[in-house]
Amino acid sequence: MRDYSTQAVRPEVEREELEFDVLFVGGGPANLAGLWRLLDLIEAHNARSSKKLEGLTIGLIEKADEIGDHAFSGAVLDPVALKALCPDYLERGFPAESLVQNEEVWLFTSERSGFKFPLLPPFFQNHGHPIISLSRMTRWMAQQIEAREVPGVDVMLLPGFAGMNVLWEEGRVVGVQTADKGVNADGSPRSNFEPGNRLRAKVTVFGEGPRGHLARQLEEVLHLQQDAPNPQVFETGAKEIWEVPEGRVPEGFVLHSAGWPLKEGEGGGSFVYGMGGNRLAVGFVASLDSADPFLDAHLLLQKFKTHTRIRELLEGGKLIQYGGKALAIGGLHSMPRLAFPGGLLVGDGAQMVNAARLKGIHLGMHGGMVAAETVLDALLENDFSEPSLQRYSKAYLESWAGDELRACRNFHATVAHGLTPSAALRLGLALVSKGWVPGDPLKVSTDAAATVTTEAFYGKKGLQVQELDPGVKFDGARLITKLDDVYLSGVMHDEHQPGHLKIVRGHEVCVACYATKGAPCTTFCPAQVYEMHPDEKGRVEKVEIAFSNCVHCKTCDIKCPEGNVVWTPPEGGGGPKYTLS
Repeated sequence: MRDYSTQAVRPEVEREELEFDVLFVGGGPANLAGLWRLLDLIEAHNARSSKKLEGLTIGLIEKADEIGDHAFSGAVLDPVALKALCPDYLERGFPAESLVQNEEVWLFTSERSGFKFPLLPPFFQNHGHPIISLSRMTRWMAQQIEAREVPGVDVMLLPGFAGMNVLWEEGRVVGVQTADKGVNADGSPRSNFEPGNRLRAKVTVFGEGPRGHLARQLEEVLHLQQDAPNPQVFETGAKEIWEVPEGRVPEGFVLHSAGWPLKEGEGGGSFVYGMGGNRLAVGFVASLDSADPFLDAHLLLQKFKTHTRIRELLEGGKLIQYGGKALAIGGLHSMPRLAFPGGLLVGDGAQMVNAARLKGIHLGMHGGMVAAETVLDALLENDFSEPSLQRYSKAYLESWAGDELRACRNFHATVAHGLTPSAALRLGLALVSKGWVPGDPLKVSTDAAATVTTEAFYGKKGLQVQELDPGVKFDGARLITKLDDVYLSGVMHDEHQPGHLKIVRGHEVCVACYATKGAPCTTFCPAQVYEMHPDEKGRVEKVEIAFSNCVHCKTCDIKCPEGNVVWTPPEGGGGPKYTLS
């Protein structure tokens, strides 16, 4: 297994070793739901059984400075899993922005035109569902967990700790090592150096989100993806939060659209969600299996805001927050093996997403809850082998969540290259056949492999993105440049630490990519982390990496056509600070 980090193993460093019975890696909704449910199950078991589970230590680590800081998904939540987890969630102060009351679905055809669907497609019917800020929701979940006292169980929520390496013992997972802190750019320790800890656990639940660093290590050793029909595939979304004049947007407003400004043959779409306090979440999502070397979700978002329907919503408003994130989109046909010796996968890292509904939070939460049931059995039996933990996979796929995933299993592959007439026909067939279409399972390639040269896509060899008309004029008020938007993400990194974005095949590969594909990383990154600076003769020697801008979306790791960028965790606590998203 390759060590991509500059935080190389330091044999001379003494690391504190902490023992857990169960360790959750990642503070997203899937793991928080899993931890919550596990506490419920332990409490119920101990109340009715003479064979009590006592003296347990359960931990959860999160790389953000606080749980919720890196949670980015203003969303319409299907509350099915939340109701099962916490039936009285509204009485407990669940932070719903509003409930969906007004829904619109559009097919935009140009900046001034489009078609509003007279009837809502079945997968866009959300009436009565809560509109949420995921950062606020995960904070609320963490607060509910921290307020609990379960006799015989010690719960430790540990934000600011990034998982750096999987711990192995005789081929099974036995925990994770957290990242060192106080390290110079060259990897040497500073005066405030704190070595990462070795967190050992009987079972570890990985919920890192899309393209997790530790999930990469699991894949390299265990080959969890080898039996899936498709590779894991993703979209990247860019989103802004706007404060608009009082009364502009009706209560519970939701708008989804497809079509313009996407090019022909590209997949993706947009959303506008009415949030609390006269706020709007406005976002655009682009499928990363686009052939376009200059795919740019941020630019698509700016163009989207020029449409007549969207412009009238934002008129007189003020931009208050921005962010970017990669989203799992493959679903069932991209799902890896969910259980292995000593560990489980949940959430986006397990491709638990319904691409048709643009929803995965409820599926990930249910995954965490089913994982908790398997973990309880494993604790009672003291059996953390793969056969024991595979009960999780079976239970999840036989539940309502498995049914939902099967019904949309070919959706992404169907619309990956646009909502064409043939795609629409397949979608209609899938609706009546519960997901089946001719050729099932429809195949997709990796997102990186889809990217072609500028000559193949634009008809010009050596084309650079600066030569293209962006199609918008940035005015700093409604149409915002990438760097100005990034400032509103609250992103912070200690700039003395080693860069966490690794060029693994050499800068000469980047230079060659610049000549043939225009260096796609300089456009697809929603935070302008990557830049090429040619000299007066147009030559470049390397890609410049402003890692301090990074919003941890992982798009570069996913989309780099040369496989030359690997995202690794920075020091715990670094990254964006989302509060409204």
